[in-house]
Amino acid sequence: MLQKLIRFIVLFLIVIGVSYFAHKTSADHIFLSKNIAIINLSYLFNAVFTFLFTIAIILLSKKYKDQIGFIFLAGSFVKTGIFLAIIKLNKLEIDKNVFLDFFIPYTICLLLEVYVVSKVLKTE
Repeated sequence: MLQKLIRFIVLFLIVIGVSYFAHKTSADHIFLSKNIAIINLSYLFNAVFTFLFTIAIILLSKKYKDQIGFIFLAGSFVKTGIFLAIIKLNKLEIDKNVFLDFFIPYTICLLLEVYVVSKVLKTE
């Protein structure tokens, strides 16, 4: 289990770090008037939620082996709801101009979650 956690943490840090800097750099150079606050908020929220949620799934995989899929689905639903609530509370708008700034980090984190959960389900 410790080996799974270490592999996930290393993979997570590399993927999130590279994608964040690529996204932010491209937004800075290509779109000069881009709202960087939504990019930072989206990466921060998705990274923290994915990190904590995936570690929880790895740690709970032995005890709740049969319910991991349902826990994953519920977590994805909660993640989206919390993010939308944070957006509303901070009075940020997600219109079609900044949709990708939310969707890119969400998709990257979701792919990491799916990858790790599928590995957990295969080995259990």
